[in-house]
Amino acid sequence: MKRMGQLYCIIFILVISACKRDTLSLNVKDHFFLENDGAVMPVFVNGNTKSKVFLVYLHGGPGSTSLEAYQNESNPFTKLQSDYAVVNWEQRCSGVSQGNCSNLTLSQYVEDLEKVITLLKSRYAADINIFLLGHSWGGSLGIKYLTTNNNQKTIKGWIEVGGGHNVPRIVSLEREMVNEVGNRQISQGTNVNEWQTNITKANSLDLQVEDDLFEMNRIAVNCEQLMQKLDSLNKKIGNSFLYDYFFSPIDFQASNINNNQTFDALKSELAELNVSNNITQITIPTLLIWGKYDFRVPPKFAQEELLAYGSVKKELVIFDRSAHFVQWNEPELFYQKVKTFIDQNK
Repeated sequence: MKRMGQLYCIIFILVISACKRDTLSLNVKDHFFLENDGAVMPVFVNGNTKSKVFLVYLHGGPGSTSLEAYQNESNPFTKLQSDYAVVNWEQRCSGVSQGNCSNLTLSQYVEDLEKVITLLKSRYAADINIFLLGHSWGGSLGIKYLTTNNNQKTIKGWIEVGGGHNVPRIVSLEREMVNEVGNRQISQGTNVNEWQTNITKANSLDLQVEDDLFEMNRIAVNCEQLMQKLDSLNKKIGNSFLYDYFFSPIDFQASNINNNQTFDALKSELAELNVSNNITQITIPTLLIWGKYDFRVPPKFAQEELLAYGSVKKELVIFDRSAHFVQWNEPELFYQKVKTFIDQNK
């Protein structure tokens, strides 16, 4: 019986080893779920896991989705799958995740991300090289993760894309940019009435009042849409509705419900969100990517924050034809910059 027990143990180890080898290949299409504290969160892993380089995409919102333009041939994340594994994690109460959306905090999202990283190492290999890429709200999440416990040791490099990690400072810069760019457009006779309306409304707001603060963000979105009228600036790639409906894991109804619930639950914390003081602690290689016409998180904010990062190896790249969604506005340039950064630091 003892020998039989040893035999079963050997067989079990071989099966586990075989499973791990199967997950390391040139073109993996894998998905599984992280269950933590009342939430069920899908994780999609696509691409070259054999490289042992994993790029974890932290989507914005909070409450948005990682599945926008999913597997679109122009999507830079799709192109990156030839060289690395790309991880799309639907965060708690976001996208197509399920579960309780009450009592949400940034710290809860950090705990979830810690478990995502642990799960990836367990499922694929303990020695995989992980890069984090955080867009917008994902920038706040990534910074908070990297400066909690010893998490920074688990990550090879950090890419922040239009990261909104200091809301009080950002809304002040939003108003400044609306006035600066808007007055320039008015002097050129471009969409004069629309720009004047946005400027007047922005200058009437009390940015210490929570509702006015979020109204400022809505004005910033309006301004990005106005800029889009100029020679197709900040034009976004994406899938057709029918493609997403039939072939993508995205669920628009669920995503909209999650988005609204998450905003309501986190509204007060978001109004005061500021992790700028944390970035002095980040010492791993860091790449900041911003859009020149990002009114939601103006490029001036990125220039200020670059100086504060503790990394010796750090760089800011500003894309001339992009707004807040750099990855969708100039996907080819985005692909090149991210690939170069990963190749230099993997």
